[in-house]
Amino acid sequence: MAAVLIHIGFPKAGSTYLQHWFAKHPTMFYQPNAVAGFYHSTDLSKYAESLESLHEYFVLSAEHLSAWQGEPDIVGLKNTKLYDVEAYQKKIVATLYGLFPHAKILIVTRGYTSFFQSFYAEYLSVGGVLDFDVLLKNFGPFFNSVLNYSGTITNYRNIFGEENVIVLPYEMLRQNPIAFTSLIEERLGVKEKFVFTSEKINPSLNANQLFSYKRFSDFLFRIIQPLPYSLQRIIYGYYTTKLREKKPNALIQFLSKFNNGSVELRGLELTLEGLKGQAEILRNEKLYEPYLKEYLL
Repeated sequence: MAAVLIHIGFPKAGSTYLQHWFAKHPTMFYQPNAVAGFYHSTDLSKYAESLESLHEYFVLSAEHLSAWQGEPDIVGLKNTKLYDVEAYQKKIVATLYGLFPHAKILIVTRGYTSFFQSFYAEYLSVGGVLDFDVLLKNFGPFFNSVLNYSGTITNYRNIFGEENVIVLPYEMLRQNPIAFTSLIEERLGVKEKFVFTSEKINPSLNANQLFSYKRFSDFLFRIIQPLPYSLQRIIYGYYTTKLREKKPNALIQFLSKFNNGSVELRGLELTLEGLKGQAEILRNEKLYEPYLKEYLL
């Protein structure tokens, strides 16, 4: 009997890696941005017409299931609309349960300190220009709500049942990807095991590269300010598209040879202080024992 797997993708918690794994796994049916693998109702007909065997799991995986990021401004989060994240998450859970009441839920969390380091690096690598403390000033409450792991996990366990909710630490994926994905297969009862070998999908950038990204983005953003807003969006949109094509970007990589600097995460300690207790539900989870400090426990 086929089943549905819903992956609640918290930001910077290995979603891209897992989505590649889902797509390659012979017993899972997954397509990017699709609902359980299907974009349109006609896709169901095409699937039924095909000669391939019925998959064990139809997968829905998306980071916006944990938080809708809205429509970004020219430089990303600059003017993103804030909203009631808790109400959003409760409605998402109820909607998913209404559609797939017997689904299995996969939630992968990431420790707070490394989350912010990775998130800000990603933000800069796609054209962000805000300093870290300014980003926190504007969106601190948003992060606090999104990263309330206890609240999110409780919501899903209450609705889908604790036995149907798989909660795993990203830190385990980072240390041993094969053991991590094998554990998912075990918890899902997947019959056909699959060893996924992949090069690093989202490589980290060094301090000089991040400094160069921010410096060049600042420069470009300033010089387009006199232009009409619509034209600014076109120019900067093209720039960010090129940045997303490959990391590190060739131009930024070249410029980093002449830069000697780094970006600061001013205000991080105060933000972490406000997140204490938000992951309390993980304290007694055996798999989290080596990583409790990452979650401020």
